[in-house]
Amino acid sequence: MFDKDIIKVKNLPKDIIYDGTYYIEQSSVNSYTHNYFKYPCKFIPEVPRWAINKYTIDKDTKIIDPFAGSGTTLLEAMVMGFDSYGTEIDDIARLIIKAKTTRFSKCDLKQVRVEYKRIITNVNSDINYIIPAIDNINHWFSEENTVTLAKLLYLIREILNDSIRDFFLVVFVSIIKNCSNADNSSPKPYVSRKIIKIPVEPLLEFSKVYEKYYKSTEELSTVKKTGTVELLEGDALSFKSQHNFDLAITSPPYINAFDYGRTMRLENLWLGTLTEDSLRKKKAFYVGTEKLNSNIESNDMSILKESKHLNEVYHLITEMDKKRGLIVKRFFSDMKKNIVQVNKKLNLSGKYVIVIGNSTIRNIEVNSAKIIEDIALANGFKLLTKFKYIIKNSYINIPRNGKGGKIQFDNVIVLEKGSNNGATKS
Repeated sequence: MFDKDIIKVKNLPKDIIYDGTYYIEQSSVNSYTHNYFKYPCKFIPEVPRWAINKYTIDKDTKIIDPFAGSGTTLLEAMVMGFDSYGTEIDDIARLIIKAKTTRFSKCDLKQVRVEYKRIITNVNSDINYIIPAIDNINHWFSEENTVTLAKLLYLIREILNDSIRDFFLVVFVSIIKNCSNADNSSPKPYVSRKIIKIPVEPLLEFSKVYEKYYKSTEELSTVKKTGTVELLEGDALSFKSQHNFDLAITSPPYINAFDYGRTMRLENLWLGTLTEDSLRKKKAFYVGTEKLNSNIESNDMSILKESKHLNEVYHLITEMDKKRGLIVKRFFSDMKKNIVQVNKKLNLSGKYVIVIGNSTIRNIEVNSAKIIEDIALANGFKLLTKFKYIIKNSYINIPRNGKGGKIQFDNVIVLEKGSNNGATKS
């Protein structure tokens, strides 16, 4: 049963109702390679698809996603024939982006089948596998699953073709959680003492995921003309590109909802992209991080002047939890850096589409969309339109002791680069 004010649609209409609330049926959420990996807070492809249809003029339009995540925007742009660019700090996410935006030829697909058969045939052979350097690994994996996973990874690394190897590496990282003792319902890896999990056997899971991803890759290979995808140097706050862009589409992290470094910990450690020590250090560089120096953060409160709502919620949260207040403040300081950077690289009248959910911190509702809108208007953008949609399959199920809250809606803010800060409803 839907509230009368909720608009039910199969696809977002070009002419969005200002401040409307949509329920999208999402018939094609896993089309092409969108089903690669269960990435936390992955936003739905219908939103970048809508934005591209609405705001691109010709095929020369260049698109950027500064918080590329698992590459939803980049894949949508690619299959629609547009060149797209992204920045992403997490190494596993970058691997997923590369794999899911690679279009295989018929010859490549045949070779993928050959490599799969080789791996399955040899996985029980005597292989000089390497156990990854994961602290307390026996807590996370049974000895039998550890050995099988290590053998699979060894055989995958023998693949000479980079793109095919990346495909199998994504299959591999996609099975790690199900093959571990970690609770399946939480994005953050932890072993539940209340619900004893029986891990999946790695070879069976590997075969199942492989078949699913292979079908997706086959579907992508049928697209006759695709755009190119490039990952840029830098991150969402400071990136380098020889191009200016006409359209930016992104879904930044939620405040305090995910410790992305920890969420992708087991995958990064298995592939060796990070060590336990480098993972701890890298946490400080994620937008929305809890790893900060309170004394340093307290020295600059200038961001509070750019949003009345931010100023109010910051002081309310700080009365109960000073560090939590500083985490909120730091998040929006970082988002300002992103907004300024994107503005710098957009062409005049370029659009910036931001998808973000609101949060509840220490029982204080933080209207993230309103705050970002305020900051954007103070830094060279004007508001074109905004709306929200219901999240059907939220991947946020973490007991957060009043620090977070389940996010039911995603807000979509559409900004235009220009000197006029007034809002135009369209």
